[in-house]
Amino acid sequence: MADVKVTALEVTGSDERGANYNWECDRTGTFMVCTRKAGSTSGQHYHEGKRAFKAPEVQYLVHGIVKVHYCGLDQKIIASVTVEAPARIEIPIMLWHEVEAITDCVLMEMNSLEDVQQDSVRIWRKDFEERIKTL
Repeated sequence: MADVKVTALEVTGSDERGANYNWECDRTGTFMVCTRKAGSTSGQHYHEGKRAFKAPEVQYLVHGIVKVHYCGLDQKIIASVTVEAPARIEIPIMLWHEVEAITDCVLMEMNSLEDVQQDSVRIWRKDFEERIKTL
């Protein structure tokens, strides 16, 4: 099974004001900044790779803590990884995933709303849990 890949951002400097981090982006266009309230969930879907910016999906957690729940479509166990900002999150295609905001948080999705609409197959978590019981 492919896993969610989490990479801490490189600290380039810090002082009493805060810190600076490097991050690389080879994508251009319109992207989304998403705010999420603690306790909320997003996702509960997978991407087929129809849109380049969803193959893989890349998000930057700018502020807060999230838990990413994920499972391959042919797997029986939902895995989880806790991510603390600042970090890069990469989600491969054909991997069901759900993002749970542990704290209020801010994410930058390196894709557009159109990408999401044209390359997301929604399966609500309870339905996904029922599906993997039958594998």
